[in-house]
Amino acid sequence: MTKILVLADIHGHADQAEAAVSRNPDADYIFIAGDLTNFGNEESARHVIEALSIDGKIRTIVTVAGNCDNESVRKYINAEGLCVEGRTLEFPFARVVGAGGGLKRAGITCFERTESQLKAALEGQISTAGRSIRQLPLVVLTHTPPYGTNADQRGDWHVGSKAFASLMIEHMPKVWICGHIHESRCVSLEDGSLVVNPGPCGAGCHALLEIDMDAAGELRIKAELSR
Repeated sequence: MTKILVLADIHGHADQAEAAVSRNPDADYIFIAGDLTNFGNEESARHVIEALSIDGKIRTIVTVAGNCDNESVRKYINAEGLCVEGRTLEFPFARVVGAGGGLKRAGITCFERTESQLKAALEGQISTAGRSIRQLPLVVLTHTPPYGTNADQRGDWHVGSKAFASLMIEHMPKVWICGHIHESRCVSLEDGSLVVNPGPCGAGCHALLEIDMDAAGELRIKAELSR
């Protein structure tokens, strides 16, 4: 069984990231759905990443940038090989693709994208990964949630990406991990995909995702929220 610690919206709170790791020491992978920092710089992002290995255990970290991650942060996670955007990562348990940035609203945060830009950032990778001969489960990691799901509700409104919702319906990844909408933490089966918004790590929230293959070759996926 593979255990994955799922984080989002850390917003520079390295202490909370460290606490989430301490509660899940057997997790070998950490997936971060953006906003490592709160308009911080490369040093702030590095501080967060280093906190995830404070116990000395080597873990595989995969992330995308959030709307509060500026250009220096985005350059850092790319240079360190942590960012999945623009490539496909293949692990023994899954194939992972992703795209960062928040859906453009007022344009006042660091990394906002239009619907067409979000689609362009993810469409090629999700299409290629889904057609692979080796049938590994497909996991999508984004900051912005897909529209119309339990992960994108702000009050009475859905505020996620319609482009992402269309890609989710078309390609039906086994898991879609996202963040951004702090009040919509969820584990929810949506159109055949398990959508996970772990909630803001900066407020002590996280999720644990388990992927396993039983003796009969049947895939088992489970996720639960925690804090």
